[in-house]
Amino acid sequence: MSKRQEIRQRREKDKKQRKMITLGAIIIGAGLIMAVIIYSNVQPSVEFDTRYMADDNAMGDPNAPIKIVEFSDYHCGHCGDFALNTEPILVEEYVETGDVHFVYRTAGGMIGGDESLLSAEASYCAGEQNKFWEMHDIIFANQTSSFDEGIMAKWAETVGVEMDAYDACMSTSKYLERANQDEADAQAAGISGTPSFIISYVVDGEVIEQLLPGNYPIEAFRQVIDEGLAATGN
Repeated sequence: MSKRQEIRQRREKDKKQRKMITLGAIIIGAGLIMAVIIYSNVQPSVEFDTRYMADDNAMGDPNAPIKIVEFSDYHCGHCGDFALNTEPILVEEYVETGDVHFVYRTAGGMIGGDESLLSAEASYCAGEQNKFWEMHDIIFANQTSSFDEGIMAKWAETVGVEMDAYDACMSTSKYLERANQDEADAQAAGISGTPSFIISYVVDGEVIEQLLPGNYPIEAFRQVIDEGLAATGN
């Protein structure tokens, strides 16, 4: 083999190696970018506001004639749709007017297992600082993410939770029993899916109760609530 051929082969070999190095760098760089995107979990444009007369996981006037208890799961797509689209209308039309007192309860691990339990605990820990609804909103805005303690802490910090108290709450599993009780109460009420809503009011001393088992449109809520308001003279 001539000297010229040796030089040409060496150049070709060096060229291939450079291509492989460049390709590897691109793959590694893309992986790092994706990891940053996944970890950062950039939230959609959602305002993490408190609610009217917010008190832990409840909102509205406790003396309102209509009571609504929602059983929900933070990993449930239909629950997220209700939370981000239907609930704001319900709040504006009925909660802020004093007609409805609304309580959010989880379904424990009935639907989503450990991740659902973790998110339930996180929202209840945030509720100690009256940041329940802000935590509720940011979790639902990112519900397609994997839930772990780190990401829950990140979201809690984002919505303004004091982190020392939050960390202490989470580290002791303070609200695990409460989340499990949510599940037990949902099952006792005949609920097997989320979201489900128990709407109740009192007429002549008798409690009238109706279950809406599903992600109903706002029109369905209006019908039941308006019937209740008429029945109670409101």
